[in-house]
Amino acid sequence: MNISFRFKQTKISQFPKTENKTLISISECRIRLVQFQYQECLKGNFDACSQLEKLLLEYMALLDEILKQQIKEEITFSWNDSYEPNKFTQSNQWHYEYACNLYNLGILLYHQGENVQQIKDSLTKSRNSLWCYQKLQEVLPFINSKTLQQHSDLSVVHIYMLNSYASAFGYKKLYDHFKQTNKGNEELMESLGFLQEANKLYDSSIRYLIQSKQCHKKQIPPIIYNQLLEKFTNDSTISEVILYVELAKIMADTAKEFPKELRMGKAIAYINKAEQAITSIFKKYKTKNQFLVDQLTQIAVQKKEYNYLNDKVNKNPIAKEYELLQLTVKQDLIKPKAPDFYAQNNELKQKQEDEKKLGVVKLIEEVNSKKLQANEQLVQFQNQYTTIFTQNNLQYMLDAFQNAEQLKLTPSIQQKVDFIKDRGGWKGYSQQINKVHQLQQEQGKQLIQIKNIIDQQTQIMGNVEQGKKQITQQQIEVFRKVFDDLQKRLLEANYIHKNNEDQIEKVKDQLLFIEQNNNQMITSKMQTSLQESQKFYKQNIIHLKSVSLSVEIINNKLEMIKQQLTSLEKYIDDLRLDKSLLNGIDQFMQQQIMKIINQKINGYDQIFQSINLNQLEEVSKKLKEQQLFMAIANQDEDAFENSLKSIIEAFQNLDYGQQFYESVQLQIVQVSQALQELVNRVNQ
Repeated sequence: MNISFRFKQTKISQFPKTENKTLISISECRIRLVQFQYQECLKGNFDACSQLEKLLLEYMALLDEILKQQIKEEITFSWNDSYEPNKFTQSNQWHYEYACNLYNLGILLYHQGENVQQIKDSLTKSRNSLWCYQKLQEVLPFINSKTLQQHSDLSVVHIYMLNSYASAFGYKKLYDHFKQTNKGNEELMESLGFLQEANKLYDSSIRYLIQSKQCHKKQIPPIIYNQLLEKFTNDSTISEVILYVELAKIMADTAKEFPKELRMGKAIAYINKAEQAITSIFKKYKTKNQFLVDQLTQIAVQKKEYNYLNDKVNKNPIAKEYELLQLTVKQDLIKPKAPDFYAQNNELKQKQEDEKKLGVVKLIEEVNSKKLQANEQLVQFQNQYTTIFTQNNLQYMLDAFQNAEQLKLTPSIQQKVDFIKDRGGWKGYSQQINKVHQLQQEQGKQLIQIKNIIDQQTQIMGNVEQGKKQITQQQIEVFRKVFDDLQKRLLEANYIHKNNEDQIEKVKDQLLFIEQNNNQMITSKMQTSLQESQKFYKQNIIHLKSVSLSVEIINNKLEMIKQQLTSLEKYIDDLRLDKSLLNGIDQFMQQQIMKIINQKINGYDQIFQSINLNQLEEVSKKLKEQQLFMAIANQDEDAFENSLKSIIEAFQNLDYGQQFYESVQLQIVQVSQALQELVNRVNQ
């Protein structure tokens, strides 16, 4: 076992008397964990490791359950830093207890994976270990930061280090497995891809270890830190040396088959890299890794052989620098995986909860079905009501009747007239034109200033005293290009503005008329339409009043329907059925809920049944000469409304033109400031 990866230790916690079954089970299980002989696991006792794994997984499942509950009792948990056994930290947070046990489980699974002989089992333990570190990262944010600061082994960077190291171990095991089963160079190259990935992850572990020393969190004690650094460096060098040696062998074998290739040079380059890696680590550490010592002897023999082949047989130049071959890496094969016991236990609990929630799910489906039917009924009714309105032009009839009686504009025309009046008519347009003219003059002056500065800087180039800073030719060219772009944008803005002025001139008389007159004078322009409206009103007064009354009643009832639907939806929302999924709802309560919902649906249906759309349709058809009325009445209104559209479009185009100028103005200011700052900085 690696002495640098040790378990966290805890003390017995005092649990209060309680009737909570989960809490009682946690108390009993925790006592067994505290009393467990962890030293047996560190000695390599596989039976002890299996017992501890089962106990920890059982405890984790209980903690998962307790975290979902609202526990009022406060319990103090004491845990040490695994690198400083005598220093304990206290906390009453359940997530703290969860994290410390999860850490121990991850360390245990790593030790098991390192010592299990079967590669498949070893990989499984490695993936289980990764699952622990991943879950640990999810739990840490819930723990008080002051508590975490007292643990170097619970810092995020330390978890990343363990995660990288466990992943590297998994990829190294994959290499060992595929190397044994490969039948040629192609399969060997694939297995070397795993080794290359392992090497990257070993290096990543080293980086995270170094970061743990540089950050402000609690640091690993120097002795332990040095042990870890030496172990990681050794593992990284071993994987690196194996990778280079294997690549050298492949290149040498290929060079023998194809003497014209430069592959023997590559073989020598790779074998040199392997030799350098071993030499480098031997300089750092007094204790030499026996595997690397043996490798160094073999490398010397290989190097001699390769040099001989290169000089006497192939006559190829020795490669000075060669990049690593592109190795195919089947990444993500080492994915985190929950331990089987934990997953099965969670699956069983989930099945029980699902059965408990099934009644609530069915209730939700039934409630949503009722709600959907109510909404569909409302949409269907509104569509039918809208169809009657559209086919019989009822809105136009009612508006015309009211306009004829009160001499007022139709809503669509009134809206456009109000828009033009709000903009100030011809006077408002003139003011906006003047504002644009001011922008044009101001921008012209600013462009001249920018051009003068650029020309001045161009003239003084090359005349500045030696050693003194000056604006470069490249900088001047950049500003000159920006200046040209600004000129083009201004020309475009001027063209847009000229078109806007021409467009407004065409509707000047109409603008002045609307600006200077009230709604009654404007209405008088549509005398034909109004006269026809009055005539139609006199001919159909009885039917129009009947239509108006029917429409008013239906609209009122529609409002009642919407209020009833809102009440139904509020009742359903207040039930919080989504929250009830956690604990379920008993059958009696489900029946009461559906009883109230059915009462609301029945009241909803009664309002629908009291509305007679057929009567509205019959009355609408009795209106006399409505098609002739619309043809005559529409003439004046359409022509007038079209002229208003042209005015509004002209105002909108004018707004666009002004916005264009303002955007150019912003660019000019930014360019001017940037150029002036550059000149000032150079002249300082």
